[in-house]
Amino acid sequence: MLAGRRALNLPGFSCTVAEQIEALRRAAGQKAVDLIKPVPDPAIMAIVDGWPRDFAPDRAIALGFEAEKNFDEIIAVYMEDDLNT
Repeated sequence: MLAGRRALNLPGFSCTVAEQIEALRRAAGQKAVDLIKPVPDPAIMAIVDGWPRDFAPDRAIALGFEAEKNFDEIIAVYMEDDLNT
């Protein structure tokens, strides 16, 4: 099934930090958002700037992998699977 290639680019989607914060606000309220302290880190920014963009995860999709459709869904999955709520 993997035809000798074990590395996969998994499907995903892109969103901004602002979109992530708004999803957090919808899921957990303003008190959670108020805990965010913006502290730009040039080293982290350089790493993220070097990440590839717009790659095609066709093999992973063919194997049945799926991405969440938005950041609200990512938060919901986290809360369901990993947060003791």
